[in-house]
Amino acid sequence: MSTLLFRSGTSWLHRANPLTKLCGLLWATTAAFVLPWPAAFALAAVLAAWGVQSGIGGSFVRRLLLLIGPLAIALLVIHGFLMHYPDSRAFGPLTFSLGGVIHALRILARLAAVVSASFLFVATTHPADLLKSMDASGFPPGLSYLVASPMLLAGMFAMRTRAIHDAQRTRGLALDGSFWTRLRALPALLLPLVIVGLLEANQRALALHGRAFRALPRRTVLDPPADSRGGIWVRRFLVLAAIMQGGLAFWR
Repeated sequence: MSTLLFRSGTSWLHRANPLTKLCGLLWATTAAFVLPWPAAFALAAVLAAWGVQSGIGGSFVRRLLLLIGPLAIALLVIHGFLMHYPDSRAFGPLTFSLGGVIHALRILARLAAVVSASFLFVATTHPADLLKSMDASGFPPGLSYLVASPMLLAGMFAMRTRAIHDAQRTRGLALDGSFWTRLRALPALLLPLVIVGLLEANQRALALHGRAFRALPRRTVLDPPADSRGGIWVRRFLVLAAIMQGGLAFWR
């Protein structure tokens, strides 16, 4: 089963129960909106260090920088030089605001923490293991598949995109070159991908219906991921902390 972001390994994060990591992701997401922005940056740094320690540092850091880097530049330029703040000062044709830069750093810190936690979760958690863990814990089959299916389908769509790209190039379609050349070729890539996606969704729905996927309220898992009583209590604590942090964020 192909996945887009998952990287196999033997680290403690790879061995941890997927539900525990999912609860950790929920806690980190809410914590990013409650912590002061320097602490949110520190949380993102700790998560990045865990990614490096888990053996996925190369792809993890690269994807993180590719996503956060352009956002950081855009936020600093917009809030620091383009938007007007009470402390804005003119420097020739430009204006600069220290308050705007701090506001940009506040937004960037939250985004960095959320994105780091999300990348760390998907890179160390196989979708099939997450599905098994949810089924073993008694979640409804429909809910389990709803949570895990985007991760399962992402790898399939990536493979189909590459196949469509190669097929269109073989037919002589110009896919490389200037921006406008790529833009004109976009429908030739997107339309087959949408059609394939609809067909794939229909086939999966028919297969699940034929297997009576939702006939019983619970599914029996033959080889569930390892779990422990301590892990259950850790998940309860993380969920409770996430709820409290979310309430605090809304209250503010």
